[in-house]
Amino acid sequence: MHPPKNIKTRKFRFLLDSAFANPGKFPKLNKKAKLVHSVINLGLPPTAEDKDIYQKAIEKNCIVLTINFDDFRKLVKSNTAGVIGIPSQQTNDEIDELVTEFIAGKDPNDFLGKATKI
Repeated sequence: MHPPKNIKTRKFRFLLDSAFANPGKFPKLNKKAKLVHSVINLGLPPTAEDKDIYQKAIEKNCIVLTINFDDFRKLVKSNTAGVIGIPSQQTNDEIDELVTEFIAGKDPNDFLGKATKI
């Protein structure tokens, strides 16, 4: 039995680390994923600790998107929020393009409990 063709893959849900700009600065990514900002949308302080941001990602069923990959990687637990790290020193347009291309055709469930560097 084949699955119905009209079933869409689940959208990625990203929790943006405090270092990121407002989610509105990533128009391409916004079309492909749900973006939540740790400070702007969730009210965490800009100085929130990584463990607090990761805990929010678990609560909100999101994948953390960060430039602080090495620190977040240590927090990842299996079957909970994943972490995707991107290179630092990128413009918002470069981030928008990079992450949008990276997630194309991928299943968000494959990133649960994993730390992945782009």
